[in-house]
Amino acid sequence: MEVIAVGTAAIDVVHEVAAYPAEDTKARSLATYKCRGGNAASALVVCSQLGGRCRWLSTSTDPEKDSDAAFIHADLAAFNVDCSLAVIEKEGSMPVSYILASRETGSRTIVHSRTIAELTCEAFAAQIERYLKEIREDVDAPVWFHFEGRNMETVRNMMLHIRENAPQAKISVEIEFPRYPWTLAKTLASLADYVFMSKDYLRDNIHILSAKDFFDGIQAQRWDEDWSEWVKAFICPWGAEGVHYLDMTTSTTHHIPTAQLDQVVESNGAGDSFIGATLAGLSRGDVPLHLVLKTACEVATVKCSQHGFKLPVDKLLRWKQDLHLSKAKAGISYSKDINQGCNNQIIFVTASSISPSHVVSSEVEQELERVQHATLPDTDVFIVPLLPAILEDNDGDIIVPRRQANKRRKSTRSEPAPARMSGVPREHANRATDTTFVLQARSRTTWDTAGTQLWRAAFLLAEYMYSTSETLFGQTVLELGCGIGFASIVASRLSRCVYATDSDKDALVLTRRNVEHNLHGDVRPRLLDWDDKSLISIAKDASAAQFDWISTDQAELENLTIIIASDVFYDDTLTLKFLRALRRLMLKYNRAKAYVTTERRSVFSAAAMQVVSLGYDTFQENICLHDPSTCHTYVTDNQVRCRTCIAGSSNQAGNDEDMLRFVVQEVQTSEIPQRFKYDRLSTLMLWKIDAVVVPIR
Repeated sequence: MEVIAVGTAAIDVVHEVAAYPAEDTKARSLATYKCRGGNAASALVVCSQLGGRCRWLSTSTDPEKDSDAAFIHADLAAFNVDCSLAVIEKEGSMPVSYILASRETGSRTIVHSRTIAELTCEAFAAQIERYLKEIREDVDAPVWFHFEGRNMETVRNMMLHIRENAPQAKISVEIEFPRYPWTLAKTLASLADYVFMSKDYLRDNIHILSAKDFFDGIQAQRWDEDWSEWVKAFICPWGAEGVHYLDMTTSTTHHIPTAQLDQVVESNGAGDSFIGATLAGLSRGDVPLHLVLKTACEVATVKCSQHGFKLPVDKLLRWKQDLHLSKAKAGISYSKDINQGCNNQIIFVTASSISPSHVVSSEVEQELERVQHATLPDTDVFIVPLLPAILEDNDGDIIVPRRQANKRRKSTRSEPAPARMSGVPREHANRATDTTFVLQARSRTTWDTAGTQLWRAAFLLAEYMYSTSETLFGQTVLELGCGIGFASIVASRLSRCVYATDSDKDALVLTRRNVEHNLHGDVRPRLLDWDDKSLISIAKDASAAQFDWISTDQAELENLTIIIASDVFYDDTLTLKFLRALRRLMLKYNRAKAYVTTERRSVFSAAAMQVVSLGYDTFQENICLHDPSTCHTYVTDNQVRCRTCIAGSSNQAGNDEDMLRFVVQEVQTSEIPQRFKYDRLSTLMLWKIDAVVVPIR
């Protein structure tokens, strides 16, 4: 879910000194530098690096007119933190903190200056309404709001506004600023799901010297506040001790120690880093709190050992894995792209299906030109060039371009019409010869969202469509599991209409963006869940949400003749779901045939004690291998009765999905011209699914 932090972004002017100077003395600055600061902004920068989707909401001067605002906005944008919700104020200046940092102790003293107006509840409500109605890409997705506990009366009203207008949202708040009394701060805490309590606030405002005493007071209802409606945990970072927290769902207290540093380089921002890492983990929705806080402690410790908020790459990768692998099954070591250039590499696994939370990365993206980070978190923009097609004349001979012998001689003959791609109808030639794709994709995901990456099988499918473009002309196409939409975009250039379907809304968002940034035909992103037996449910046009099926789709789907899919055979359970969904589609649309590309991956199963190909073996088990000339009788273009399959079935007269059999043929990939720069492994395959076996009626 997206994280919106409400709070300060400031300019920090840091002076490093050897040791704190005595009052009324002079000291030499060993280093002076300017950087972006502010609790909320710093937390977002860390959260974004760990995979969070982040937005900053506060007041700001106009970055086009104020250099300090421009500096802050540019720094946040560099970490993929969106600033479009900032409320632009015409008067005042951006907050500035003057920081005196002691190299002797690593501690700091801050003098803060602020002249810009505070964010009002009215301005906050207006921006939230704009976000919910105009900006949020997925209207059903929950949102995480994090509040600095400053200007508490206003913040409390903001939190109440969220509870009333976005009841599915999660809220966290930090109670840190000592100028606000506990009688007011506790009302904020009671409205939050997660409460970050500063040890200094507990000591100075409530006169509590340990987290245990505070937790005892909460559980004993010492402060006459109802914590039961919203609060899930109180979190108390405790400096070098680590973090203490009270899990309100289990009424248990916990302590996570932290590693001790030999030398503190910079403690400024350690608390913000801890909160940012916590938000990154909790906003995923499926990571245990203990693991999140353990990772957050490590992040804060590393922050104390360095200047700035740029997390070290080696540690960042491990932290992201920790936050993504929370539900991974023990003993599984598997990557969707295990070949790494070797066709027969074997990986050891202990289960026949992979945990949805297992982290995978697409090796093919290392072969592409990565041009920039995209606006969506954890996504990059890749340049995918289309290699020149082999051109033929009317007799089928290859046209070889030749240089003119004498460029100075002016030709008296008219130039011949440019040759077009073989097999592409003339009216589609312009759309089919675009030479570059610009694709936004993720480079690393969990297993259940692997479709938001780009895989080799999608290239093979695209190349096949280019090589047989005449079969797509004028056709309606549906892609199952479209992922980032690459194959659907290619198909749309060659066909009449393409339905790019997926059950992952994030994938459909990427599909829509990629469609917008590439030459395309009629592409319609739609939600389609393989588990849903109805598959396609037409919504009422008046109530149709984003990616819903609408009434006009029903008539268009009557013309469905081609179903495409790529890299859907990598897990036994998912493969069966795909095959059942494909069977239902082919039964409903009885002219449709399917084209599926896959990469066969070999693993060793400890359960089966043999080498298996997850997903692919399941597909092979559901192929009808009987002699068509003696066993098959076609009922429709894509439905066949097989005497042998029916004789061996326990449901000869039924119409259930126990008879999951398909008539297929393998297409030789060596006959498909390669049009993209990638390593076309021998384990890449393309299957044409001609028919589904049906029982006797």
